Amino acid sequence: MHKIYTEQLELLQTVLEIQDIVSIRFCNKKANKYVQYKDTACTALARSLKKKKCLFLDREKGQSCSGGNYFLGIKNCSKKEVCDVYVKDECVFKNNNVCTCFLDKLPTYPDQAKKKYILLTPLEKEEQRPDVIILLANPAQVGRLLGLSVFDTMQCPEIIPAGSTCLALFAPLVSQKIHLNFIDYYDRYYQGNQQGNFIWKETEMLVSLSYDQFVGIIHSIQRSPHGAKRINLKSQEISPFI
Repeated sequence: MHKIYTEQLELLQTVLEIQDIVSIRFCNKKANKYVQYKDTACTALARSLKKKKCLFLDREKGQSCSGGNYFLGIKNCSKKEVCDVYVKDECVFKNNNVCTCFLDKLPTYPDQAKKKYILLTPLEKEEQRPDVIILLANPAQVGRLLGLSVFDTMQCPEIIPAGSTCLALFAPLVSQKIHLNFIDYYDRYYQGNQQGNFIWKETEMLVSLSYDQFVGIIHSIQRSPHGAKRINLKSQEISPFI
C-alpha cells in the first residue's frame, strides 16, 4: 500500500475509531488481485469494507441487482419501468408522480465512471489514487467527519431520502458534495439478510466523498475539536440526569 494511505488510515483509526474504508476506482484494466463473487453492488461494497476483499464489478456484464444496473448506468430503463418497481412492487412511493420527482433528483451516472470496471479496494490495500472514498461509520463518527469537512470551507452534505446504497459509489463525483448514505431498506433488511444474519448493523451508515474531500478531512483532524484538538471548555452544570 502507498505510504500516505497507511498514514491516513492509522489517523482515522486512532482519532475517530473508524476501521473500515474502501477506495473506489473506475478503469478499463484491473490487476489480478481483484476478484468477483456472486454479489450485488451493495453486498460487494459490504464484502470489501468488512471482509477486506479487493473486488471488481464488470459494467459490461452487470451485476445481480436490476436496480444497481440502472443506477450504475449499466442498463437503460425508462422512468416508467423504474417507477413500476418502486411503486407497484416495493410500495416505496405513493404513486408514479412522487417516484418521478425522486428519480429527477438523483445523480446521473457520470462519464468519468463509464469504464469497464468498478474497483473496490480496502484502503490498506490500495496502490493507486482513489476516485471516491467510502467510510463505514456510526452516527457519532459521521457527525465528527462532517464537522471536520467544514473546517476550511462550509458546505452541506448531500442526503437523498430512499436513495440506493450503490449511489455511494459515484455520487460525490456528480454533486461535488459529501454524500451521506443510510443504506437502503432493501439492501439492509432484504438483500442484506443472508442465512438469517444481517450484513449491515443498525448503527452503520456510509460516508462517500471524493479523494480530495477526504484529504481535506485528514488535514483538519489535528486542527479541529471534531478531530484530535482538545480545547479548554467546561460543561454547564445541570440537575442530576437520572
